[in-house]
Amino acid sequence: MKPAAKPFNENEFVAGLRISIEKQSNSRRAKEMAAYMLDQFDFAGVNAPARTEILRDISVQFEKPNQKQIVKVMRMLWDLEEREYQMLACEFLNRNKKSLSASFVSTHVKYFIINKSWWDSVDSLRPAVGYVVSENRELDKVIFEWIESDNKWLVRSALIHQLVLKEKVDPKKLFALCDRRKDDTEFFIAKAVGWALRDYSYVSPVSVKKFIEQHQDLTPLARREGLKAINRKAARRSS
Repeated sequence: MKPAAKPFNENEFVAGLRISIEKQSNSRRAKEMAAYMLDQFDFAGVNAPARTEILRDISVQFEKPNQKQIVKVMRMLWDLEEREYQMLACEFLNRNKKSLSASFVSTHVKYFIINKSWWDSVDSLRPAVGYVVSENRELDKVIFEWIESDNKWLVRSALIHQLVLKEKVDPKKLFALCDRRKDDTEFFIAKAVGWALRDYSYVSPVSVKKFIEQHQDLTPLARREGLKAINRKAARRSS
């Protein structure tokens, strides 16, 4: 019979993750993973499938955490050196996103977006951010604060937070955010503008194409990314 889950304890939870990561560390793979991320972070050499299994095995030992416990675990993992711990923090967050309130976005998540930032962590925070904002529409004011930020990762987070929401996307908000950064040439921002447009083009290709046609000052990267699915579909029809 499976043992009953224990009350959630942040220190014990993180200790379990650390023991498992250390057991599965691989120096050769760590060098390869660091090189892929342009040597910005140290790695233990534990790949994503193994991390998911570790997180699952530790999580089943405990009761569901509340938001305060989620944030504390994330802070503890963010302070650790190897990049696997930040990625575990993001996966842990997304597993427990239904336990989050509006205050997670308004008060807590900014720390994780702007510290130890790179596309892997920022994009991995998106599912939880998108879920919380979609459930608490008053948080749109936070999203529109982010889009005006000088921090490119906050801007990117604002642009991509509605990804994969499909018919639940607020198109007015989407196009307003893209319009605000339409001519921004910073790579990760321009890519995010195009990504957001392309994702919504699966739902409403006509409105996305119209937006792109009406905004001739879109960067070439954003335009190319935004039209990618539309052009691919048109090419299939003509072949």
